[in-house]
Amino acid sequence: MIHQPACSFYEAQAGEFILEAEELLKLRETLTKVYVQRTGNPLWVISEDDQQKIIKFQRKDFLSKIK
Repeated sequence: MIHQPACSFYEAQAGEFILEAEELLKLRETLTKVYVQRTGNPLWVISEDDQQKIIKFQRKDFLSKIK
């Protein structure tokens, strides 16, 4: 029974993480819609550009850590 408090602590952290991830996804969706409205580009173009930027940033961040 000693392990139960620790388990509930991690369950609470996981629950908070999921809520934060959902909130970030909603924010990303809202920003994407704003970009679509402002630029006039289709949703798929904006989404593809965002993915490329994310990959480029992750690659740059990774390379800076291994130097």
